[in-house]
Amino acid sequence: MQPKKTSLLQPEWIAALLITAAIVVLHFYYWLHIGGLWRDEVNLVNLSGSHSLAEMEKDSFPILMPLALHVWMAVGLGNSDLNLRLFGLLVGLGIVALLWVSRWKIRHAPPLLGLVLLGLNSTLIFFGDSLRAYGLGSLFALALTASAFLFLQKPSVSRMIWLALLAILSVQVLYHNAVLVAAICFGAWSVCWRRKDRPAALQILFVAIISAASLLPYLHNFISSGGAAAVFRTGVKLRRFFWSYEDTLGYPLSGYIYVWALLALIIIACAAAALRRHSGAGAGNGEAFVEEDFRLFASVTLILIVVGFPVFFWRAQMPMQSWYLLPFMASAVVCFDAALPVFSGLLRAVYLALVVGTALLSTLTTANLLTRRFSDVNIYARELMANAAPRDYIVVSPWTCGITFDYYFKGVTPWDTLPPLSDHSIHRVDLVLAEMENTNAMAPVFGKISQTLQSGDRVWFLETAGMDIPQPGTPMLHPLPPPPLKYSGWSESPYSAVWASQTLQFIADHSDKFKRFKYSSLDGFVIENMDVFVADGWRTNSMGR
Repeated sequence: MQPKKTSLLQPEWIAALLITAAIVVLHFYYWLHIGGLWRDEVNLVNLSGSHSLAEMEKDSFPILMPLALHVWMAVGLGNSDLNLRLFGLLVGLGIVALLWVSRWKIRHAPPLLGLVLLGLNSTLIFFGDSLRAYGLGSLFALALTASAFLFLQKPSVSRMIWLALLAILSVQVLYHNAVLVAAICFGAWSVCWRRKDRPAALQILFVAIISAASLLPYLHNFISSGGAAAVFRTGVKLRRFFWSYEDTLGYPLSGYIYVWALLALIIIACAAAALRRHSGAGAGNGEAFVEEDFRLFASVTLILIVVGFPVFFWRAQMPMQSWYLLPFMASAVVCFDAALPVFSGLLRAVYLALVVGTALLSTLTTANLLTRRFSDVNIYARELMANAAPRDYIVVSPWTCGITFDYYFKGVTPWDTLPPLSDHSIHRVDLVLAEMENTNAMAPVFGKISQTLQSGDRVWFLETAGMDIPQPGTPMLHPLPPPPLKYSGWSESPYSAVWASQTLQFIADHSDKFKRFKYSSLDGFVIENMDVFVADGWRTNSMGR
């Protein structure tokens, strides 16, 4: 395919450059505004600070993300939240840059669909730029898909090596990127089969084998089903699964999920038509590239991704989240930009109108959503450092927020989570599981609350926003039996809810004053939105508790 002459004054280029400028501004706004880390980010930072690869592996990701962050911190860029978040900013900007590079390499044109459908998507900026592996996983998914197009354009050993390297890096960032690698390899193999290009087909097979082999060290994670692993694997709810797709693909309006489907169907229809026209005829020795090969590759890849992602998460039995789909979206937009036919005349006008309209709507919607923050635990940690006395006692619920609180709270006031744990640096699900099997898990907390209130000191209760102070004398919830429970299995959520309710009731029953701590609060926290209560004065409950 010969590159066409381009001009920066063409409407497509003007629109692409303006959209890119808007995306860059949004990324920088996120970086400066998003604020403190939330528990999963703190978990990764603490793991990345270790000098043990075995410790770094104790996340829900393979080793590459904690290893990359370890290097980032080792060169002195982990001394503040802003510096840590700079890592995510560079990943986000890298995705935008790769959209441009891949589109230019493949078609010598601006990546309009990639910019408006992925670059302006709030999920990509909000979660892709966070200190989690989803942004880096999306970056490698994008690079891998583009590399596959370039390999098919002109197969060679050097391009195969790049493809293999990117495939390995992709699966070493996110486990579910293995679905993308498998789909891309099979899609590329389909083109080689059509061309009857055996050497290229063998090279693709090598890429598939070596990337799969790189996952062998994590085999124990795939086959583990008991113990702490069971707490995470609480099942895939069908409604939540479809909501995740609608939340990401249906952006900035829910109807945009049909835009994604329509674009994929256009490519598949064009590929099917080409196969019918050339039925029984190969592409010779592959010396000449034809657009039909791109469409065949994109069609097979998209179909396998659409089928493979639900199968992966169903088999993993992990609760679905919308940001899990970011690598899928990154791969899909490369397919769209590379394999869709070039529109002309009225269709070109409609296409540009769709792009510009989507860009305007997405920019406004994303700018509004980026005013939110992940967590307010860091704010409450500062407040408690200023207001809690050394002899007071702080209770943090649920236990997951103790990871964030431990990272930011530098005071001397003793504190515990519900349930009380010996380690708050990372997600110690093994310790929580032991407390789930203990029907008297709250006894140590109740004892410290009683001792603090009887000594004339205060008890502070940091809890998920929305809970109210119960009336004294209300019957306390009974402890739950050891897991698995009938309706929630090994999930710790029912236990956390009961522990919080029991503790609130115990404080209400045994304190003279129990109220919500008043100070200027902030709205718009996405994951960790907390309230603080304070109690003082001891009284014996009339029911004898």
